[in-house]
Amino acid sequence: MRMRIATAVGAMVLSGALAGLGLAGTAQAAESGALACSTTKISSKTARGWCSAGSAWRVGVKCTDGKHYYSGWETDARNQYATCGSGTITHYWIDR
Repeated sequence: MRMRIATAVGAMVLSGALAGLGLAGTAQAAESGALACSTTKISSKTARGWCSAGSAWRVGVKCTDGKHYYSGWETDARNQYATCGSGTITHYWIDR
């Protein structure tokens, strides 16, 4: 029983980590009224994100210089951008 629980928890953690790194599907929506978001890599240095209005969100990127860069926090439905200071994007995501 413990092994099944540990396996299930491990799968959930891995799934969440991959989604947070932009490695899983980028469009996310749940039940009615939930925050819907999408991210896109628009160049080797910049990612664009969008979320529906409501909760605070921001776009993040991890770059080959080993640093993370973020847009400002937003609550409106509009595009936000995150750009590497140097290097190129290795991962991109939406923080909520």
